[in-house]
Amino acid sequence: METRPRKILSIDLTKKEYEVKSFEDLNSYIGGVGLGFKLMEMYYSKNPLIFAVGPLNGLFPFASKTAIIINNDGVIEDVYLGGSISLRIRYAGLDAIVIYGISQEKTILDITNAGVSFRDPSEDPETLGLPGKRSVIKVDGSKILLGGYFTTPEHYLEKEFTDKNISGIVVTGTELINIKDFDKYEELYKKILNRKNELSVLEGTYPSCSNCPMGCGKSKTGEMGGNVLLHSLVACQYADRIYTDVGVVFSCLNVLGYNYTHEDIESLPKLIEQTLRRIS
Repeated sequence: METRPRKILSIDLTKKEYEVKSFEDLNSYIGGVGLGFKLMEMYYSKNPLIFAVGPLNGLFPFASKTAIIINNDGVIEDVYLGGSISLRIRYAGLDAIVIYGISQEKTILDITNAGVSFRDPSEDPETLGLPGKRSVIKVDGSKILLGGYFTTPEHYLEKEFTDKNISGIVVTGTELINIKDFDKYEELYKKILNRKNELSVLEGTYPSCSNCPMGCGKSKTGEMGGNVLLHSLVACQYADRIYTDVGVVFSCLNVLGYNYTHEDIESLPKLIEQTLRRIS
């Protein structure tokens, strides 16, 4: 299995502190929902809000969602947000962001790579971060929107923002990801992109998620639940014909330098099931 440890940014709203930790023992959870559930177990007593991405986010077409893991009064919910934030978290060099505690006053989290500034809510989140390299989540009326458009299917995120006194989150990612065999990567990228006719959604002119040319109208409201492998890679549910193909998944992981085996992939659902059982 790939040895690069998972890099987690944890933010304590109560103390206005943050730290970055690396965990090699989280590799088996791959990313997304698998990683998010494990982090929920680890931070459970702190009632965290977790944003988790996967190894393909920002690097392959249709791997465009961000897993959001929330403890909803004892029920662990996983929802998936579209847009560009998965790319920004990945380019910040992070695998997940864990937010816990309660801010004494409303605050905007201004995250740049592995650093965090706690901003006054009077500031406009759209003016923070670096233009073209940021993703902005903020309250718009009764709903939270990413980039003024993308949202989630339920109001779990709104409740978390209210309970934790968060008025916005800005993520700027500027790190470059080095791919050793770029020619092979580019060839595989184009091959997957050319399979867009296999997506179970129609092409449109709506705002697109990162690394997706479809512009479909269904990405606006995000997703809930679904295939464990798909959502550990945090790929779009409408690209399930591509990313539930284990051969394609292995090719993508391999060209990025990951060394997962068939056993690693096959054991993932059981790992997640055991984790949820321990939490409950």
